[in-house]
Amino acid sequence: MVGGSEQVFMRIRPMLAHIGSEITHCGGPGAGQATKLINNMVLFQNVVALAEALKLARKAGLSATRVFETMAKGSADSFALRHHGMKAMLPDEFPEHAFPVEYALKDMEYLLEFAKQARAELTGAQHTMAALERAAVAGNRKKYFPVLVKTI
Repeated sequence: MVGGSEQVFMRIRPMLAHIGSEITHCGGPGAGQATKLINNMVLFQNVVALAEALKLARKAGLSATRVFETMAKGSADSFALRHHGMKAMLPDEFPEHAFPVEYALKDMEYLLEFAKQARAELTGAQHTMAALERAAVAGNRKKYFPVLVKTI
């Protein structure tokens, strides 16, 4: 996700290809960062939804593994489900060397400020921020961000 003039983008694209495989020109200066924040907001909200699904499945006495596997075959399938849900939330593994809660909080703070400047009310993002803040307060600031499931 890159922002800048088309001319600058075309000049630096070969260099960017050395550090990434998916290179998308998102628009003028700042557009790459804005797009990254929006992408992360959607991911974090998906992880909150997965945490709530996991909680409900367990409270209802269902096999959380079977619920997630079934969702992966249907319309609820997503990168978040397959990577964050199945590989971290189900096995209850939240290492400290992966994308931590504190990074997610930083991105969400930037996102909410961006939304404020754009005069966009984002209640789902606010709910997600609150979920991340609860995870941080519970002592999970350095752990892989899907750990927010523990405080849902």
